[in-house]
Amino acid sequence: MTFLEERWLVVFEPSGLRILLDSNTSFLEAARRMGLHIPAECGGKGTCGKCRIILKPKPSPTKIDSLHLKGEDIRRGVRLACEHTAKAHCRAILTRVEGRSKILAEHLITTDEIAIDAPIDGEYGVAIDLGTTTIVAYLLGLKDGAQIGCASMLNPQIEYGEDVVTRITHALQNDEGAASLQSLVVQAIDGLIKEVCEAGQVSSEAVGRISVVGNTAMHHLFLGIDTSSLGFAPYEPAMKHSFNADSKVVGLGQVSAAQVYCSPNIAGFVGGDTVAFILSQRLDQSEDVVLGADIGTNGEIVLSKYGELFCCSAAAGSAFEGATISQGMRGQEGAIEHVTIDDPSQPAEIEVIGGGVPRGICGSGIVDIVSELLKHSLLDEDGRLQESNRIIHVGPSVASYVLVEKGEHDSESRILFTQKDVRQVQLAKSAILAGTHILIREADVALTEIDAVYLAGAFGTYINPESAVSIGLLPAIDPNRVVQVGNAAGDGAKKMLLSIAHREIAEEIADSARYVELASYGEFEKFFIRGTLMGDHLHE
Repeated sequence: MTFLEERWLVVFEPSGLRILLDSNTSFLEAARRMGLHIPAECGGKGTCGKCRIILKPKPSPTKIDSLHLKGEDIRRGVRLACEHTAKAHCRAILTRVEGRSKILAEHLITTDEIAIDAPIDGEYGVAIDLGTTTIVAYLLGLKDGAQIGCASMLNPQIEYGEDVVTRITHALQNDEGAASLQSLVVQAIDGLIKEVCEAGQVSSEAVGRISVVGNTAMHHLFLGIDTSSLGFAPYEPAMKHSFNADSKVVGLGQVSAAQVYCSPNIAGFVGGDTVAFILSQRLDQSEDVVLGADIGTNGEIVLSKYGELFCCSAAAGSAFEGATISQGMRGQEGAIEHVTIDDPSQPAEIEVIGGGVPRGICGSGIVDIVSELLKHSLLDEDGRLQESNRIIHVGPSVASYVLVEKGEHDSESRILFTQKDVRQVQLAKSAILAGTHILIREADVALTEIDAVYLAGAFGTYINPESAVSIGLLPAIDPNRVVQVGNAAGDGAKKMLLSIAHREIAEEIADSARYVELASYGEFEKFFIRGTLMGDHLHE
């Protein structure tokens, strides 16, 4: 066997970072080389049992694994990173790396005061934003609405898939699939409640209310509701209405007597998190024409025409989360988050999360790269990379832009943005743009009538609006009309936590919003194909 044949490709999730390892290097040491943090109080000697990762495929457990890990964990592939080395191509999944991730917790703008219920049971409440990628918990005082603390983590369901469709498939195709997904997220929320209460020096017994907002799939998986209807057309949710029950019913053991409220859903892929977004910004009461978007694997888009609500879900894929980009990664330390090209023949200026050595590219950086390549004619409107000294050919015909050459910005390796990466961005942005223009048509408004665009969520908060408009991710409007509102879903969750009146408003929003199913929309394909052109040509 040659040296090269003895090296194996290991993909660390959820960052997507890749490394070739020989059979002498432990996963713990490999993670350290990549700048990823795995707790290891004993320094990798196998005595603390803290360096837990999930390996797929599962290697046989060692005696040290069996000493520190429960049988259930061992069966699902949990192993100690210090105890194992690569023996084949595999994935190593870190399920709790929030200290190294850039997780958006705070909302930036709210337009409505919270009407706090009085009197209210319990002294404290916890609002949960249950996202596909991240989970955020907010501890609030129920008497005054003051935020006492906040905690966040990556959604541990990531080990079963990056997107909701993959997780729904897992739930449908495996006997214990749905139960395992529910158990993971319930345990995660329990852990966050404990963490945020301990940090705020509050007894979890004093928590009287919990509110949870999430997309329809997360809502169903959290409550243990059958997701089969979400896996097949017409993708109807099994439950649209809100849910309110004792915490014991959903399996939360950290709180003994809290009431758990889950917001209502609008459609199969437009859930309670979108309702919370609308509630946060009171789009249902807008006196203007306002477009709202939370862009992720499923991009939820809302158009408010003087309070009349139209919405859709656009399957953007995971390009903007870095998953389908050759050197893409999530918004973690080492990710390039902003790019500026002053001279196309010279290295680009970059901003790296954490300020250290660049290791990959996250969503906001991806949008900047495409925008800057367009600006300097290194990319044509069809998405083809043009000849330049910074554009090389890897193989016979695969063009790639050299974003970072080895040695630049202290990088130990070259970071490329390939022609295939450009195509992934084109597909993602055309889905969002097509959905936007279909809502504009359904609402019978002109592009010029849009007064503002609200961008919610982490990706929408960190991207450069000018870059998003220039590539056609957002429609051709003045970037100054783009308002980045932060975690609006979290803000909506807080309002539903504190106020029965706001829960009633949420119900009205879910009932009144007009959902447009893009898959059955007659002209969607035409909009989609035209939307792949760089820039927004749909309004012309």
